Amino acid sequence: MLHRVGRPGGVIPCALATVWATVMAPDATSAQAQDTPAAPLQPSGATLSAAEAFARPPARHAQIQYGVAFTVEGVASAGPVCSDASNPCILGSGGGIVVRVGWRPTEVLYLGGAYELSKQDPNKLYRLGILQQARAEMRYYFPTGLSLTPYALLGLGVAGYGNEWSLDTWGPSGSIGAGLELELSGGALLGASLVYRPIYLQSFVDSSTLSHRGGVAHFVGLELALEAQDTL
Repeated sequence: MLHRVGRPGGVIPCALATVWATVMAPDATSAQAQDTPAAPLQPSGATLSAAEAFARPPARHAQIQYGVAFTVEGVASAGPVCSDASNPCILGSGGGIVVRVGWRPTEVLYLGGAYELSKQDPNKLYRLGILQQARAEMRYYFPTGLSLTPYALLGLGVAGYGNEWSLDTWGPSGSIGAGLELELSGGALLGASLVYRPIYLQSFVDSSTLSHRGGVAHFVGLELALEAQDTL
């Protein structure tokens, strides 16, 4: 008995369709995955901690800085003022006080002014030998991240010397030195500095009618200061 054989054309297309779907399905899935945006990576806690540790600290506000200091004005050389060896030197070492106020625009810079009054040893040629100084000052700090901060100091000004409050001689002065500043609680600052200070004094005649030549006198100053800061 003869049986009818089905048309082969129906089987082959079905087989080809099955193979095509199997081969192309992964490609479609891959394309769909590429079209889908990836979720952003969330930084771990360790990464955040490292970023915070290396983050730049907030900017410091400008401050006004003021205070007083006790100073020793040692005369390293009186120069031509005491060039006559037959007469006692009218300009000897002494000590006094300094009042200063300035502007601290950043952590590393201080710009200000100072007035200093010191009693010097006149070797009895004056009743009271007074050296007065007014100067502009600049400090450059070197932050250490600690409470103790070193700094360099420069200054320019004018000085006068005489009996009591009178001025018998005067002239320009300069300052160069270094210091340390210790930050205390409540915004108080304790400082110490060592400064070389040349002062040019004009020729003059003192109250004892002795003549003194003009020239540069060399001072070494030592200061112990107590200062405070207020935010502008």
